[in-house]
Amino acid sequence: MERGYKKPVTKSSTAKICLGLMLLALGCGIYLLFRSKTLYIYIWCKSLGLSGYIDALRIVLFQWSLPDFIKYSLPDGLYCAAYLFIMDAIWREEKGPTKYIILSTIPVITISSELLQYFGFVRGTFDLADLICYTVPSLIFLMIEFKRRRIRIINPKSQRA
Repeated sequence: MERGYKKPVTKSSTAKICLGLMLLALGCGIYLLFRSKTLYIYIWCKSLGLSGYIDALRIVLFQWSLPDFIKYSLPDGLYCAAYLFIMDAIWREEKGPTKYIILSTIPVITISSELLQYFGFVRGTFDLADLICYTVPSLIFLMIEFKRRRIRIINPKSQRA
């Protein structure tokens, strides 16, 4: 292989990045349309000139009543899943532990933070729904990764990603 040569981006990697971006957009959408306007994301939107559009959408959706789980916990799980998809696509060629250290960073931090809140070591309010939303995407990713590895072991010529 020539120095600096990288394999072309696969359809699988492109799909993972697109899915990750959609999950990120969905989580941001829930925040923007249904949460308090004191969140930092509103400052970013204001600087991008999007406040008028967001306010108009909030008025249209004013009567919608989402369950607290969707408003307050689901976006965190969507962000965690988006991170896993995007990082997995970016680090697709890495075979060593570096990939898994990077992939595990956000899930480990978020799950640990929630557990440390439960035990009173970190300020904040423990929320079981948040813990579930951080844990489920991580477990699903691990199950998929183990299945991919198993396929590669059974059929080494298989390059499924």
